[in-house]
Amino acid sequence: MKIKRFSLRFNLDWEDDRRAWEALHRMDAQSINKEIIARINAKEQTDVLKDFIRQVVSEELIRATEGGSIQPAAQTQVSAEEINDVFDFLDSF
Repeated sequence: MKIKRFSLRFNLDWEDDRRAWEALHRMDAQSINKEIIARINAKEQTDVLKDFIRQVVSEELIRATEGGSIQPAAQTQVSAEEINDVFDFLDSF
């Protein structure tokens, strides 16, 4: 079994660090390592899913505007600003 060691420091003067420290130490000692690994893996999966959703939405917006199926009353194209608004919305998840 290969074990890799990683050191992590918390600055308890910083709110985010203190909240993370407190959250970890509400658990028993054996589950802290498992919890950190689970949260890292969950974050990675979330990032992959966000990138996939971003790609699909972008492709569908482009396809829909090229095919003419989306035609808002006030304009005929989706602006870059509107596409960025969609991406900003997706980033909020």
